[in-house]
Amino acid sequence: MRQVVTILEVINNSFNNIFEEIPCYNTIENWVKKCGLDIYNTSCNELNQTKYAQIVDESMMIGSEKLLLAVATPAEHLNRPLYFNDVSFLNIAVAESWNGEGVANQIETSAAKVGHAPEYVITDNAAVMNKGVRLTGFKHHHDISHSLGMFLERTYKNEVKFINYCKLMTAPKFKLNMKPIAYLLPPKQRTVTRFMNMTDWIVWSRKMLEVFDNLSSEEKDVFSFIPENATFIEELYEVQKCINSIEKICKNNGFSKKNVKKCKQIVSKYLLKGNERMIRLGNEINIFLTKEIEIVKKNAIHNNSSDIIESIFGKYKYRKSPNKLNGVTSFILILPLYTKLLDNTGKNKYNFKHALENVKIKDIEVWKNENLTPNLVQLRINKLKKTA
Repeated sequence: MRQVVTILEVINNSFNNIFEEIPCYNTIENWVKKCGLDIYNTSCNELNQTKYAQIVDESMMIGSEKLLLAVATPAEHLNRPLYFNDVSFLNIAVAESWNGEGVANQIETSAAKVGHAPEYVITDNAAVMNKGVRLTGFKHHHDISHSLGMFLERTYKNEVKFINYCKLMTAPKFKLNMKPIAYLLPPKQRTVTRFMNMTDWIVWSRKMLEVFDNLSSEEKDVFSFIPENATFIEELYEVQKCINSIEKICKNNGFSKKNVKKCKQIVSKYLLKGNERMIRLGNEINIFLTKEIEIVKKNAIHNNSSDIIESIFGKYKYRKSPNKLNGVTSFILILPLYTKLLDNTGKNKYNFKHALENVKIKDIEVWKNENLTPNLVQLRINKLKKTA
């Protein structure tokens, strides 16, 4: 918010004091929270007569808390991936941890806010999410990326070849990251969600295999493990092509009986003609697709990706205070505002004046007390406060 003040000051100085007076950063933040709370409280009005789906997920720890979000999206796939302005915020809740009963309660609270049940709920494969949706009795889709990543992990996590190859890729990074040869080092492998983010280093491995004969003698010596694992690299490349193709179909074209048939054809092409590992992976994917499509009617096309809520978490984590003791604060109300105003249609239709006049600072405090918990910074201040 201080950057906003700086920008307004530059504009003011450049255009002969056009604003006359610049609001302080606290005032601007309060305006953001007021509009965010207004949108959050009214977001369900437009869903009363429409078919919608819920996407629900919990964040990693923020301070001492976990943030649970529930957003609504159109139940029918839009023939493209979901954008921020396709979602409506249904629920923002925090807790030290979430169990199945707590998740179920939040999903049902969100449905009650809309006035009718969602067509289905999308979550990742976490046990707490599975139990939560199961307790509600609502239809359930598992996120396609998390699911395929889970099958990859089951297949390769304990494979000696996979473990050894990952170690061989990692070793040069520690020895050569400051050497001239560093320009050829492999991409960083993620520790968390590694099996959902394998494309970069698999593509790197394949390209290194293709150009290996053109490398210098020193480079060949460092990357000698590449041709030694040529067969395994080709296997992983075929596997990743299959995974990426399935994700592309489901995210861009939707989850339907027609598209599931295409996905199974891709599995047959890339996996079921391969080795034992690939066949095992292909069978798991086919079983998953068969089970997931059961709740989709003949001509319906569903969403089955929770990428959008992951992106929303990312937006908040990028903008929130870097002080981990802060936890989740009322600044979280920036998210409903962000999704609402991302396109010009939303900006032109939204009545800022009405929100700023009708939502009071007291309303933000009431919402915060009802939905958020005291963060560690506030507890620290209270504990260390001087006593008279």
